[in-house]
Amino acid sequence: MDNSIFENTQFPYNIATESSNEPLKILQINLARAKAATNQLQETASTIKPDVILVQEQYINNNGIPGIPQTWKTFSSSNQKAAILIPSPKLKSAFLATKVNMVALKIQTSSFPITIISAYSSPAQDVHTTLQKIHEIITSLPEEKIIIGADLNGHNTLSGYRSNDNRGKGILDFILANNLNVCWPVVSVNCRVTQIPGSLKYKIALIQFT
Repeated sequence: MDNSIFENTQFPYNIATESSNEPLKILQINLARAKAATNQLQETASTIKPDVILVQEQYINNNGIPGIPQTWKTFSSSNQKAAILIPSPKLKSAFLATKVNMVALKIQTSSFPITIISAYSSPAQDVHTTLQKIHEIITSLPEEKIIIGADLNGHNTLSGYRSNDNRGKGILDFILANNLNVCWPVVSVNCRVTQIPGSLKYKIALIQFT
């Protein structure tokens, strides 16, 4: 395993959660840089009760995400456009890396470690830059289970659009090249909830094309 892309190369694989045999519930949500939506995140989480929250375009104030409990663990990309939040104190996590548009951490189930990535690419950016950073994580952990939550701002018929744009084609090529399995459990336009079984066998992508 090439650890050179990680900021934290000491992986505590013995981290575990008391509920590690249960499905892992993941909420992915784009907060549209809105203060109101970000402030309501705690209420949303109290209803859905996710184990992990993957957010994109969160509202930032004083270099932090307002309205979330101090007990939540927060891991952000360096541009603070993507983050991973851990509401439950029972779920132990280990920080792996933060890049401009993405952040990665590791959690441990009773059977195996899972790497979780949150990423965002704005329409003004080259999406391939973000995809390359995600690819580096994937290829450095070839035998591990990986869950990716990303908002990449592309159009593709796979996500319901009538046509594909170049970004959407690039995203789909990335999914196919890395043998990712896409989940589409949409709650609303910018929100999706997924339950990952304890017997996870695949690398999973929770992709919002736009």
